[in-house]
Amino acid sequence: MEEEIKVETPVETEKKPLFEKKEAKFEWNLKNIFFSFLWLAPLLIIIDQVTKWAVVNAFNKQAGPESSFVVIPNFFTIKLQYNTGSSFSLGANIPWMRFVFIAISWIASAGIVFYWIKYLKKKDALIDVVFALCLAGALGNAIDRTFYWEPVVGFSGVVDFLSFRLFGFYDFAVFNVADACLVVGVLMFVIIVIVRDILEAKRKNANNG
Repeated sequence: MEEEIKVETPVETEKKPLFEKKEAKFEWNLKNIFFSFLWLAPLLIIIDQVTKWAVVNAFNKQAGPESSFVVIPNFFTIKLQYNTGSSFSLGANIPWMRFVFIAISWIASAGIVFYWIKYLKKKDALIDVVFALCLAGALGNAIDRTFYWEPVVGFSGVVDFLSFRLFGFYDFAVFNVADACLVVGVLMFVIIVIVRDILEAKRKNANNG
């Protein structure tokens, strides 16, 4: 009796790529922390707070026209002002708006921290600097809005003191280190995006050509 020969059909298995890409993870060590500029935000926040208190103490917490010191005539003046509103003193005359700005500041700061931590694995130093600058700007003024009240520290609101006159006649809005960090961070981000888009377009054109 002939033996039946059974032919086993191979079971189809899911094909896997030869080299499977795994998402990189950020390792929390001193080297990565240094090159990701995680130290930059705390440093800028300290500089922001120290300079604010130095100016406040120098002027004995007295805000007004007399609270100014000319550093470079017709260009740079240290002028102490307290801002209970947002940028350019918007909402300063509406007391309850300060609580809105406090909430916005802390929510923005939390959002920056969240996305920065997610982005760390990209190891993109330029974007890390942008995150550091924006976080320093948001937190620096959030601290002022939240904790600086007249009964507590003797003054109320965000401390502004950097005053520049441009072109000899235009007085730019008085600002502080936190404001400068935020503006530089946003401008830096816009420039990075534009430049990278241009370079990417040139690369695609070169490949297609």
